[in-house]
Amino acid sequence: MKAGVIPVGRLSARQVRTVLLAATTPPPLHDTRPWRFLCTPGSIELHAGPPAGGRRGQLLDCGAALLNLRLAVKAQGCHPDVRLLPAATRPDLLAVVRPRGLEPVTPIDRRLVEAIRLRRGNRSPFSAALVPPAVQRELRKAAELERAWLATIGDAQLPQLCEIMLPAGAAYTDFAAAPGRLLVAVGSLHDTPLAQLQAGQAVQRVLLTAAAAGLSAAHWSDTLTPARRRDLRRLLGGGMWPQTLLRLGHGAPVPLRPHIGLDAVVASDERPFSRGWP
Repeated sequence: MKAGVIPVGRLSARQVRTVLLAATTPPPLHDTRPWRFLCTPGSIELHAGPPAGGRRGQLLDCGAALLNLRLAVKAQGCHPDVRLLPAATRPDLLAVVRPRGLEPVTPIDRRLVEAIRLRRGNRSPFSAALVPPAVQRELRKAAELERAWLATIGDAQLPQLCEIMLPAGAAYTDFAAAPGRLLVAVGSLHDTPLAQLQAGQAVQRVLLTAAAAGLSAAHWSDTLTPARRRDLRRLLGGGMWPQTLLRLGHGAPVPLRPHIGLDAVVASDERPFSRGWP
């Protein structure tokens, strides 16, 4: 096996490779690889890699990778025992995942695992088809399962949203003119690194739930500057810190991006990184 992939816990080396490929599938917000994984005999460690777009964006990206990793471990019939930010003296060690015991795969988990390869950003125009209320409830529940909240931004709030976001990009002006789109914010009660890492998992669960329902999604978090986030928080009632904006709906198919590979982002005791790992 390449890329430092070794057996971990109840997982064989082949299974570990499978779960790591799933973990590194989500396209990062900044088109980089902001994560590093270290395989040990008992765990898979998630570390922060080279920063891009700020610490918050990195934590959101790494949270998305962690959610994929958790789901992929469950798909192998194992329970992923997860500890977030386990060492105060090692802030770049974001999570430790130990595949322990047996855990049956639920139909929902299987759908989400299958959606990992389908999920990709889509900023093309959406059709006028509406997102059904039942799917909207599934999306809200997906965020809540990861200790986050999903708030719908209604038409009456769009003028204020455009004032907050512009001149971040012309794409924001499409929100009001896009029939059928569902515009939501995913946020957390607090704005700590732990909350942002959890929010990244919530955003990914929402996106996978949307993909499993046949929806397209575009998301913006890198343009949410501190000032814009404070204004957006007030717009949403002040109860949560917005971590990203999502536009959900029915869009044209988007080509699949090639996988980045594991060699540059996975290490083990048998195959350590040569420069400054972790």
